[in-house]
Amino acid sequence: MRVPFAASLRALIRPTGAFAGAPPPLGRALVRMLAVWTPLALANAGMALWRALVAYGELRRGGPTDWLERLPGADPEVLRELFRTLPAAPAFGRIWPWLLLIVPVGVLGTWFHHAVWDHTGLWLLGGLKERRGFRTSLLAEAEALRITALGTLAGLLGFVPVLGVVLALPLWLLDGYLWLFRGFALAARHGCEPWRGVAATVLHAILLATCALGLAATMVVLLRTAS
Repeated sequence: MRVPFAASLRALIRPTGAFAGAPPPLGRALVRMLAVWTPLALANAGMALWRALVAYGELRRGGPTDWLERLPGADPEVLRELFRTLPAAPAFGRIWPWLLLIVPVGVLGTWFHHAVWDHTGLWLLGGLKERRGFRTSLLAEAEALRITALGTLAGLLGFVPVLGVVLALPLWLLDGYLWLFRGFALAARHGCEPWRGVAATVLHAILLATCALGLAATMVVLLRTAS
């Protein structure tokens, strides 16, 4: 009997040999990635949406939490009145069909985002000596993300009451490893050392964090200037 995701699990355990074979065509790799990752991403997004609607409803009925009321300058009565006047959330049944459009677009956007930033990181680290181009990075990302979709499946355990709290740290560590795993696919398809591919994903994270901090700092300066 064929065990679902067994091949992905083996690839995650032995990443250096996961991409040793001949590369598939880009179109086939992309379709396989979408076929595996999109249903799992839909399930994850649906659970997250349902939890967010429940939390919003409880917040609207129960008012602000204690820590919010203890913030400097906060007026508990004003906050309670504000929360009571919040509009009711739409029903889950009215929102979830939008996920059928948003999630696939988000999956494709994530794939392209990773390809751009990881390719840039690999270029900065001198990992593009074979000159195989951006298309190779797109292929590598599609192959890697099909395998790392296993993390999305594991992430569904985070929605289980109590178990989600217990698994919070292991799931966070798993996310970190899956981020680095893309580097093995990059290295294999571009014909460079594995450390360069992994380092490219680290550089990706550093560059992304730097841009985010720069944007946040710019917004703070603009808000202070406006006031």
